[in-house]
Amino acid sequence: MLGLPDLYVGNLGMFLADGAGLFARCIGVVVALAVAFVVWGGGRLDKSTARVERLVEAVLFLEGTYFVLLFPSGLWRISSGLNFLGVAYLLQAASAGAALLFLSFKVRGSAGNVGVLKYVGLAAVGYVGALWFNVVFKWFDMIGVLGSSFLLRGSAAWGFLGSLITMTLAVIFAAFGAYYLAKNRGEAVWWFGFSLMLIGVHYVIYMSYAFFSSNLDFALPMDVWTVPFIGLGVVLLRMKASKTVI
Repeated sequence: MLGLPDLYVGNLGMFLADGAGLFARCIGVVVALAVAFVVWGGGRLDKSTARVERLVEAVLFLEGTYFVLLFPSGLWRISSGLNFLGVAYLLQAASAGAALLFLSFKVRGSAGNVGVLKYVGLAAVGYVGALWFNVVFKWFDMIGVLGSSFLLRGSAAWGFLGSLITMTLAVIFAAFGAYYLAKNRGEAVWWFGFSLMLIGVHYVIYMSYAFFSSNLDFALPMDVWTVPFIGLGVVLLRMKASKTVI
């Protein structure tokens, strides 16, 4: 970020933490695809509940590890002075990292256990909250560096408002989903659907902003992966909610 030391220079620990986090996330994606294969794709893998639970446990642990390993980056970024970007990294590590790791230890043997639903809801809110910190605090950081006058530019104004409104609503809807999920009520699926759809809509808006401000090359590798959340959210909204989740 402007005004801060060159990234990674003289900080091997942060470089290794970031690299290990990205590696953990990549492995987590592969394992998540294996979960989808086991559950929906058939094939030769054992479809036992225990196998699925172990795979889900691994996905949650690896994704939680990615977020926890953002903590060194946050500490480094605030070492030269408090700033929104550094705080965002710390809050992501605390919200999503802690929640996902905790949930990963609750998955095994939880099939049919209503009690685990409250932990799933908390992890969902923590994850969406981490996305909120990542998005909104970056805007706050730009305001801190460039001044609020840059928001008067056309694309920056609607990009900022789009991020703030859609991501804030996504957190609110996720919180409603977690509330109903803890009560084992089927309408929780709809609230999470709204949340996911808004996250995807946000990144469409953000990439439109990045295109018009000539920052698309920077935005694509970081943010494009959440766009399919629109489709996933629509699928959840179209589902006929049962009275209970499990």
